[in-house]
Amino acid sequence: MSAVLTVDDVREQVADVLGEPAGRIGDHDDLLELGLDSIRLMGLLERWRELGIETSFVDLAETPTVAAWSALFTGADR
Repeated sequence: MSAVLTVDDVREQVADVLGEPAGRIGDHDDLLELGLDSIRLMGLLERWRELGIETSFVDLAETPTVAAWSALFTGADR
């Protein structure tokens, strides 16, 4: 069974790896422009896979926003 990550959960975890306050990261901000690099993205991906979330690096890199990732994790993008 996979964990359910809310928009705020995703934002908090991204903020943690970027060393930024979560309040500075908007739902539609490009996370790559905010400094998320491939190494940090892989770290997040591994963390989420451990929670049972099935996604790929390509899926995350394609649309690097909190909103897109949250939709991907909940299946709302289908």
